[in-house]
Amino acid sequence: MKLIIGSIVVLSLVVLFLFALFPADISVTRIVQVSSPKATVEKKIRDLREWKIWNELVMNPPPREITNTTNERGVDSDFIDLGGLHINRLKSAADTVFTIWRHGNDSFAGNFNLTEAGNQTIVEWTLHFHVKWYPWEKLASMFYDKQLGPQMEKSLLNLQKELNPN
Repeated sequence: MKLIIGSIVVLSLVVLFLFALFPADISVTRIVQVSSPKATVEKKIRDLREWKIWNELVMNPPPREITNTTNERGVDSDFIDLGGLHINRLKSAADTVFTIWRHGNDSFAGNFNLTEAGNQTIVEWTLHFHVKWYPWEKLASMFYDKQLGPQMEKSLLNLQKELNPN
């Protein structure tokens, strides 16, 4: 019996040590080039009411959580409430739009960096996650890029189609 308990303790410590090697901060980034002036792209990104046109994460939100309130979906230029997903535009710098995303008890930051390159604009969208030390959270974080990356990429391609004059 002592051998079994000792083995479980040692194995648990090894697993904790291995997962401690995984990073606690993860970023998922996608980039697209848009054939529109930076001001036009920035206006489309700053106004969260426009997101339902191009952003896949807003078009296909996570399942609505059951709550005691009867609020309908709220969309404002600075705030989106999709039931289980809440997005706030925090502030905007000269070339960056900052957001905070909340899903359940989890929150993560997002930002759009805009760079003007001639008559085109490069849009870089990054979502930043900080995960706790729990092994299951660190393991799940390994799949964030595979889960969110394609939706972010499709969203940016939608934005590109929306803004390109072709």
